[in-house]
Amino acid sequence: MQPNINIKLYIVAPDERSDKVIAEINRPTFARLTPSLPKFCKFIPYSQLKNEIEQIGYRVQYMKPQFIDGFAESCEPDET
Repeated sequence: MQPNINIKLYIVAPDERSDKVIAEINRPTFARLTPSLPKFCKFIPYSQLKNEIEQIGYRVQYMKPQFIDGFAESCEPDET
């Protein structure tokens, strides 16, 4: 771990692994970090990433990294 690092993280995995990825990110070891891993790490289903890149085509090289936030899924547990 790098102290005071302030970057967004994304995990790309097969769609059917979504529950497993989110469960692993929410393990107590990672939830105790400051800030907790689920606050800055998001999940991207592979099919969604592939679809977005196909729609954008060659223009993907001109996209800002923030466009990923539009389809990345939060890994934070629901507060219900």
